[in-house]
Amino acid sequence: MLRYLTMGRGKTLTMPERAQVDLMVQLNMSISLMSARIHCSRTLNDCYMSDPVAYGTSKSTGRARKLKQQDERNVARAVSNTMKSAKDVANPYNSTRAILASKKIKVLDWPACSPDLNPIESVWGFLTRSVYKNGKQYNSISELKDAVKTEWSKIHPSYLENLSNSMPNRIFQVIQKNGGFTRY
Repeated sequence: MLRYLTMGRGKTLTMPERAQVDLMVQLNMSISLMSARIHCSRTLNDCYMSDPVAYGTSKSTGRARKLKQQDERNVARAVSNTMKSAKDVANPYNSTRAILASKKIKVLDWPACSPDLNPIESVWGFLTRSVYKNGKQYNSISELKDAVKTEWSKIHPSYLENLSNSMPNRIFQVIQKNGGFTRY
C-alpha cells in the first residue's frame, strides 16, 4: 500500500519533475500531495519551491534550521515548565491519540501516505494522462492551466461517483492485504 518512498540523500528533482511541481503549485496542491505525485520527499519539494531559480546550483550544507537558536532555547524552557513530556510536545500525534482515547473514539492504524485509499489520486492520474496525451508539451503556464481546466471540465460526474463508490472495496482490499499493495 505504501507505494511512495522518499528519495535518497543527494537527490535533486529532474527538469520534468520541476515542471510538474510548478504546475501543481499553480493548482494550489499541498506539498504532501505534490511529493506523492512525483515520488519525492516533502523536503526536496520545499528546497525547490523556496528558490526554483537557484535550485540545484549549489551544494547544500545540510537541512535549514526551522528555528533560531534563541527560539529553540525558549521552546525548551517552556517545555521544562509544563507537565507535558518533551515527546508529547515534539509529536502532537501522541497528544491527539490521548484525546481520542479519552473520548473512547476508535481509530484505525493507518499510514500517513495512503494513495490506495485516496480516490483523488486516481483523478490526478487521469487528468495528467489527459493533459499530456501524446507527449503534449506547453509553452506557458497559462496554456497549461487552460489545458488542465479544459480536461477537468471533461471529467464525467459518473467517473467521480464510481471512485467514491469504490471506497468500501478499497478498504476491504487493504485489510485483506494487511496494509500491503493493492490494485488501486
